[in-house]
Amino acid sequence: MPHSILSFSHVSKDFGGNQVFKDVDLEIEEGERIGLVGENGSGKSTLFKLALGLETASAGTVTRRRNLTIGYLVQEIDAAMLPKSIFEAVSEVSEELVSLAERLKELEAKMADPEIAADPESMSAVLDEYSKVQERYEALGGYTLEHRAAAVLSGLGFAESEHQLPLSSLSGGEKKLVNLARILLQTPDLLLLDEPDNHLDMRAKAWLEQYIQNYPGTVMIISHDRHLLDRAVKKIFALEDGQIQPYAGNYSYYAEERMRQLLKQQEQFTIQQKEIKRLEASMYRLKTWAKLNSDFATRAQYMAKRVEKAKQDAVDRPVLERDRIKVDLEAERSGKKVLEVQGLSKAIDGYVLFEPFDLTVLYGERIGVVGANGSGKTTLLKTMLGLLPASSGFVKIGASVVSGYYAQEQETLPFESTPLDFVRRLKKMTEPQAVAFLSRLLFSYNDMHTMIGSMSGGEKSRLQLARLMLTEANFLLLDEPTNNLDIASIEVLEEALEEFEGTVLAISHDRYFLDRITTKTIAIGVDGKVRLYPGNYSYYAEKSLAL
Repeated sequence: MPHSILSFSHVSKDFGGNQVFKDVDLEIEEGERIGLVGENGSGKSTLFKLALGLETASAGTVTRRRNLTIGYLVQEIDAAMLPKSIFEAVSEVSEELVSLAERLKELEAKMADPEIAADPESMSAVLDEYSKVQERYEALGGYTLEHRAAAVLSGLGFAESEHQLPLSSLSGGEKKLVNLARILLQTPDLLLLDEPDNHLDMRAKAWLEQYIQNYPGTVMIISHDRHLLDRAVKKIFALEDGQIQPYAGNYSYYAEERMRQLLKQQEQFTIQQKEIKRLEASMYRLKTWAKLNSDFATRAQYMAKRVEKAKQDAVDRPVLERDRIKVDLEAERSGKKVLEVQGLSKAIDGYVLFEPFDLTVLYGERIGVVGANGSGKTTLLKTMLGLLPASSGFVKIGASVVSGYYAQEQETLPFESTPLDFVRRLKKMTEPQAVAFLSRLLFSYNDMHTMIGSMSGGEKSRLQLARLMLTEANFLLLDEPTNNLDIASIEVLEEALEEFEGTVLAISHDRYFLDRITTKTIAIGVDGKVRLYPGNYSYYAEKSLAL
């Protein structure tokens, strides 16, 4: 029978008077696979920190099982580890393992010492200690550590030739992957993974799904990848309005069940409000009659108590449609041939990213671009846009085509500008018009006057969507557009793209997004060959496995 390893009892949390949680109860049991979902800013990471003890509750208690070990994926890597190689950093998952390995070496040196070897008593003491240290080292997985470290690094997309690279040479995303590898190898009782799938390509995501499914402990994961939440978890904690609601299923079950519950609550709310109005009407009639005949006064008082009781027992009006960003992608029609590519290739320092290929993109097509990390997907988009030179071939943009580029690293945004100035430079409008426009993307008035460089990834993503809307582009080249958006915002973007009448070329590792939006797939292989598949991501995945 499963046992509770961590629980929240009537937990509340606020920061400077701003309430994040109120009277939250939750229980995590041994062996569970839980997805934590909620809008950006709803407090998901704060809940993790409360579980870890990095934050303290404003009220209530957090109870952890005795000797519970918790692994938490952090975004930044310890600066002291930067000189180490990737493999060294990942292998040093436990201070105890490191010290045990050092002690084994010391004892082996003693056993090879002629003086100790000549003294039976000393040799016996060394052998006894060596046996105990070796037993503990083996119990902690020391002898399989190198093999496991190599397997995890491979699963997360690091080639064996990269294992000896210093951490200091890695990108921010790659450093996060090293942290993820370290946490997975520590195999704590409870894994708390905050967006572990960011920076993972499709193959690595599939590997992580399998790893989570087979993990010997308990896993709780924050992710905006609906496919991952469908495949890897069997329970959802939905964080909304400072409350946690558990759902006994994966993400798809949660989405369907949540809507069913809201509709049921709406029906109940409507019936109760109708009954309250009927009781109130009766109460007012009795009060009017009581003025003419005091015999009705007692009945009027009784009816007033019934009205008050009915109001107290009534369910709250459910929020069927929460505040969501509003994205309208309208544009003039372009010519039939949007993009023509002939013999296009790209090599950097002699390394071929993609070999020469031909491609014709027609008006209205929806094309997904997939490939492993480092395969050249972003380079391909930039080469098509003329931001990078081609190594061979040419790209021709069609008549009346207005390109709109959504950059993954958001480097196209003016970081020294404010959102208000940014949108007014994109399109002539008054300040009140700009304020109204940005409000539709859920920017507060203070946000509108904040420097873009200091904003979160999600806010920058919404500004990139603002640019696409205001420039009225009819050919959208999107590089990981869902990366920093919460699920509600991703769904809004998907709806907008479905209604968009122009042409879309999108790089994404979001399989839900690709299946919903795209009808063709460009795949850049590890061999540098570019292949075109006449279907969405699921079609490509099925066909590529058959190759």
